[in-house]
Amino acid sequence: MSVPRRLRPLAVILYAAFVGLLLASYASPLQDILDSRAEIPILEQRLHDAEVHNTAQERLTRELNTPAGIERAARERYGMIKPGEKVYIVEE
Repeated sequence: MSVPRRLRPLAVILYAAFVGLLLASYASPLQDILDSRAEIPILEQRLHDAEVHNTAQERLTRELNTPAGIERAARERYGMIKPGEKVYIVEE
């Protein structure tokens, strides 16, 4: 099927417009993909930080479930002492 000579410029313009619209329809999804890939290292770092925090919290929970851990928390957080003990405050 041959396009008559006088319609060739119109066919080229229509073809170029079609290709342009096709490329334009891919621009936004491709930009979204590139943006998402840029977020991966940030999200991986946040995940790592959360895992470190969770590990520390689990360790603290295990410590506080022991008599020695309860005593240490009572002394450090609430300033509690045993009967007969003396408290010395050292200022820096």
